[in-house]
Amino acid sequence: MFDINYRIIIDVNRWRNYDLEQIDKEGGIEGFFQLIFNTEEYGYYHSKELAPDEQGFDIISTWFDNLLEVCLILETSKYVALKDIETYNTWIEFIPKEDQISISLMKSESFTSEFIILQPLNNSTYSEWKYVLIPKEEFRNIVIQRTRNFIDELSRINKHFPQSQRIVSLYELLSKIK
Repeated sequence: MFDINYRIIIDVNRWRNYDLEQIDKEGGIEGFFQLIFNTEEYGYYHSKELAPDEQGFDIISTWFDNLLEVCLILETSKYVALKDIETYNTWIEFIPKEDQISISLMKSESFTSEFIILQPLNNSTYSEWKYVLIPKEEFRNIVIQRTRNFIDELSRINKHFPQSQRIVSLYELLSKIK
């Protein structure tokens, strides 16, 4: 089983009044973002009432952008790893195996400025979990569905979101996935 939980945490009243230029200038939409691979979880999410001053710390559109890239790469590549942009050394490794994907949480002290790599890094360790098998089609379908849900949710907040740079990029990636 694979799933994605996310929660947009913004001042909706403020964002509702932005024009397209302000949306693009403000940048990414922050919130909680969590990936679930069978019984393993990565990221942080809850649906309870927010604590005073609790804020989101993940740029949700960046996660979806990167996961869509992973879907595209998995169509032709035998290896892809996605860096958690909030850390300096944590990667989620994806290795296709017939109709499944083997997914592992990996740490590496090897430096690279890339967020997506196509070759394993040196000095990698698998300290938490590894080789979790997820159906390839389920992974792809959930990434597409949750990305569309995210775009729809933003569109309800502000009609200009679909024309923003980040969302246009998501649309372009969605159109490339088979």
